[in-house]
Amino acid sequence: MTSLVLIRQLATCLMCMFLISGCAVHSGWDHDTAYSPHSERSVHVPPGHRPPPGQCRIWFPDRPPGHQPPPGECHELRYKVPAGGVLVQG
Repeated sequence: MTSLVLIRQLATCLMCMFLISGCAVHSGWDHDTAYSPHSERSVHVPPGHRPPPGQCRIWFPDRPPGHQPPPGECHELRYKVPAGGVLVQG
């Protein structure tokens, strides 16, 4: 009976750790690279094309800098990054 209780406690502990780890947020941004939520790759964004402070921009590595979408509000754009795009924070 004690081993069953121990297994349940361990399973509960692991489940809590799993759920809490999903709440982790990257607290800082590296302003020289942007990260894609769809992959582990990073891209370089030319300094003149970075969004203004407090705004974000969806960046497509396969497009020239002049053909990128305009900057916008980060809280809106973070949910609109399509596959192949990266979110750049100013």
